[in-house]
Amino acid sequence: MKNLIRNLSLGLAFVVTSAHATVYYVSPTGNDSNNGTTQTTPWKTITRVQQLASTALAGDQVLFQRGGTYVGQLTWYKSGTAAANITIGAYGTGALPVISGATPVTGWTLHSGNIYKATVSQPVQYVFVSGALQTLARYPNTGWSRVNTSNSTSVTSTGITQASGYWNGATMVLRSTNWCYENRVISTHTGTTVNFPALNYAAGNYNWGFFLCNKLAALDSPGEWYHDAATGVLYLWAPTGVNPNTLTVEASIHNYGVFVEWQRTYVKIQDINFKGQRAAGVKVSGSNITVTGCTLEKMYLGIQSYGSNNTYSNNTIRNTYGSGVSILDNNTTVSGSTFTDIALIPGLGESAFGYFGLRVGGGTNTVRGNKVTNT
Repeated sequence: MKNLIRNLSLGLAFVVTSAHATVYYVSPTGNDSNNGTTQTTPWKTITRVQQLASTALAGDQVLFQRGGTYVGQLTWYKSGTAAANITIGAYGTGALPVISGATPVTGWTLHSGNIYKATVSQPVQYVFVSGALQTLARYPNTGWSRVNTSNSTSVTSTGITQASGYWNGATMVLRSTNWCYENRVISTHTGTTVNFPALNYAAGNYNWGFFLCNKLAALDSPGEWYHDAATGVLYLWAPTGVNPNTLTVEASIHNYGVFVEWQRTYVKIQDINFKGQRAAGVKVSGSNITVTGCTLEKMYLGIQSYGSNNTYSNNTIRNTYGSGVSILDNNTTVSGSTFTDIALIPGLGESAFGYFGLRVGGGTNTVRGNKVTNT
């Protein structure tokens, strides 16, 4: 009899919890003043969903309409339970809904020649034109200059021909060893020598390649861009030199698509296309988090995880600029996913670590049934 009463109490508790759970809908045609609780009264933006992130209950669901694009970052603060996960997912038919870290850029005006400018006040990591990644202004425009001599804090090269001081504040991308690139901001430039904070691996006299980038003066070719963080101005020489007002231009300004905060638990993220984030499509700092059926592309890292007992399964990770997935977890599983075209662009991946399809650290993690192609 005592066990029966206990079981009835557990069952009642579950019913009460489930009864309080709510499904919220988000649609490109919605309105943030709606209640969001039906498909005919959806919210419109991630900004509105963010208000729920601190008040959601176990079992609640946030569903984005398929076929829509939602720009912004969702930082999640509430936990579900083992019996009632909080779910961030999709509804409707068609393509996966896109949570984009890249915002449209409009209002271009002519700067000089073929270079246009527009205001983007936030730091910019990547620029896309009609979905294609553009090149951060660089020298030489293609290929590499060569190291003549170097140590851990300087490189001398006959490929550096500009007047002293020209490259101050620019970025050097250096093949410092046979397994990695390192990025360093140049502190001073004198003659054929540039100086910078210490490298992890000195290039020595091995004739490794390097290029210099992230300087407005280096913006001299179609498809190049530069962002001046001090003034909040983005400069672009659009492909084929056309006026960028006639194109779809997007700038990556949001660090994450969904960030599950520290020690949060039992959140499920499924059936979302994350695209264009500065740091990662999904960042996890909790436990018992599930990411499944998602596509993560055109960003730094697909998934970045510091937690335990997480499950990352049946995802598509492609065209990331750093490693596809990077986890430092315990008892986490990565399975059934595909990794394609990972970390192929020199200078855009992790400095000094090497560029990996899948980086796993921690203890007793399980990695199985994944397919990695072209890393």
